[in-house]
Amino acid sequence: MTLLAIRDLHHDASHEAMPHTHPQGQLFAVRAGLVSAVADGRRWVMPPGCLGWIPPGVTHGAVFHARTEGLNLYVDEAWSRRYWPDRLRVIRRTPLLTALLDTLRRFDSVPECYALVLADALGREPDQPLNLPMPADPRLAGLAAELLRRPDDDTGLDDWARRLGMTRRTLTRRFAAETGWSVGQWRQQARLLLAMERLAAGAAVTVVALDMGYQSVSAFIAMFKKYLGRPPGAWFDPA
Repeated sequence: MTLLAIRDLHHDASHEAMPHTHPQGQLFAVRAGLVSAVADGRRWVMPPGCLGWIPPGVTHGAVFHARTEGLNLYVDEAWSRRYWPDRLRVIRRTPLLTALLDTLRRFDSVPECYALVLADALGREPDQPLNLPMPADPRLAGLAAELLRRPDDDTGLDDWARRLGMTRRTLTRRFAAETGWSVGQWRQQARLLLAMERLAAGAAVTVVALDMGYQSVSAFIAMFKKYLGRPPGAWFDPA
């Protein structure tokens, strides 16, 4: 039985994988570029230096926003369900995880002990705040789609409530019930993920900041550091 199958990951910018499932678990290890995925009712991004885990049987599609390089690991279904996380996760690739992945590539058949160490190391890392819960209600889904299409739009809640044919209170209550976040928190997170996609594709920080509705580049960089711990250049500069 093959516990882990390791494949090089190479995709050109704008490559899209339509929604699909597979019996194995899948681990993305992104070295350059950026992968975004829609799965489990959420939108996820996997930037350089991160690992993205998709459990067996989870329907997912993916878009590659720049030329993307890295590794794909396919994990045996029974092993995935026994030892690996049961939900989609994005985590930082630590020096330990990097060393483990480099070591695993040397084997034609990965030893069980190494596979167990990798699963344990992954399980100990905290989630990165790189996902966005999508509302299921058709009206709220329309609001979410518009905020993703126009991230610089600062339309207020009262105006959105009128457009959607509900009171402000109903809008805020339903949105929070479906996503766990307020509309303002959701919009902030949407801007963060969209910014990462555009930066990965090569857009300048100044351009992205303005496109996301920020009045200054410094405010945009401060937001990035607040939520991700590092400025944009630390994620995407070639150096």
